[in-house]
Amino acid sequence: MQTVNVAELKNNLSHYLRLVRQGNEITIKDRNRVIARIVPAAPSADYEEELLELAAQGKVKLPETPPDPNLWRVIKPAKLKTKGKAVSDLLRRIMDEERGSY
Repeated sequence: MQTVNVAELKNNLSHYLRLVRQGNEITIKDRNRVIARIVPAAPSADYEEELLELAAQGKVKLPETPPDPNLWRVIKPAKLKTKGKAVSDLLRRIMDEERGSY
């Protein structure tokens, strides 16, 4: 566990946060009195360790809420009509599925 004064923490915050991301605990002192501790957040069991590491490095951003389980579901192709109505038909079908009227 590393100990740091408030002024040092303020001047080198990025460095100390990097240490915390690596799993270290930082004790903060103000006038030689311990006032706080910065500890790593408990990793979420929903994400793989590699993904959590990328998030800690700032390379990816994890969603605040879990993704919709139907996000990657394949949409059955609609019968395409002529004269440019294919896109509007597909959009109408998607909206109907979201409303639950499919």
